[in-house]
Amino acid sequence: MIENKASEIKNIIFDLGGVLLNINPLLSLLELVKISETDSETMKTKLAAEGIFEKFDTGSISAGQFRSMLCQILNRSVSDTEIDRIWNALLLDFPKERVELLQQIRSNYRVILLSNTNIIHFQKYSSDFLDNYGIPFTGLFDRLFLSYEIGMHKPDAGIYNYVLENAGINPGETAFFDDSLANIRAAEQTGILSFHISGGIEVTDFFENGLLNPAFTGR
Repeated sequence: MIENKASEIKNIIFDLGGVLLNINPLLSLLELVKISETDSETMKTKLAAEGIFEKFDTGSISAGQFRSMLCQILNRSVSDTEIDRIWNALLLDFPKERVELLQQIRSNYRVILLSNTNIIHFQKYSSDFLDNYGIPFTGLFDRLFLSYEIGMHKPDAGIYNYVLENAGINPGETAFFDDSLANIRAAEQTGILSFHISGGIEVTDFFENGLLNPAFTGR
């Protein structure tokens, strides 16, 4: 099935964290645990109860509100600069081979970013990318759909139809790469050809000479 569909693909939607940008959420959690002087399970329970990350990623709270809520959860007064440092600790590197892939496939596909993200993270990885590569991060894509701007996040059922409609693309001509199986399954419900990045699989493995490799069926 993948072999038949690969030649029909005109649009490629990429997730960011875990697909293009390396991340490790545990690093931020450990920083929060250290400041609050509690254990990781207690901290995760508190964060989940408040839904703070989901609220921030969908833009329902501002950066200032996010910082204030996090201080309340920590039961500590922490500076904005320190909160941002902790929150950005999970952001790692954007490997050169993935940058080159995005630049290469732009001549063959319409390239779209669909990311669950927030303004603090966006500003950080955009700044780091410009420092490292000398080009704007946003210039890698034809369109960007960022959860905090559109008020939805994956795997919300409506977000995929929102992207398809606003980008003016056909699901039957679209491929999607994400590291979350829940996100993959939700995208598949719309008819998008979806690929799960997991188990040591690299997004670059799916391409050859700037095109989707129809022979690649996962491993």
